[in-house]
Amino acid sequence: MELHLSSVNWYAVIACLVFGQAFLSLWFIVLFGTPWAKAYGVSDQKQHTKEVPGYTYAIQALCTALLIFAIANLQVALSVQSLGSGILLGLWIALFYSVATALPGYAFLKRWNAFWMAMGSQAVLIVVVSAILAVWK
Repeated sequence: MELHLSSVNWYAVIACLVFGQAFLSLWFIVLFGTPWAKAYGVSDQKQHTKEVPGYTYAIQALCTALLIFAIANLQVALSVQSLGSGILLGLWIALFYSVATALPGYAFLKRWNAFWMAMGSQAVLIVVVSAILAVWK
């Protein structure tokens, strides 16, 4: 497999990164802020926010960018060009890669609530990003 950087729609990648950052902020602050904080052993969202080092947000943005770039390149290599195939590829990645790599860590930590919240956000993010990249050629 070769990387075809010139075949990647960089506008779509940037749009997906903006979407990803907004979506993850909404998911972990608005929708699941307090449950997420409690899953990590603090009493509320404000305390959790105080304990999270600022650099972790940059790491999260970098990881989201890498994920989007990987999906975009995989779609080029697999000739994914329709909404249906983009969604199917997103579901495949979410189930067979994200869950398989995250589940052991959460299982060892016995943080099942955190696992479900994290995997929910990742699955939605991956499927939506894959769909956007598939149709925005």
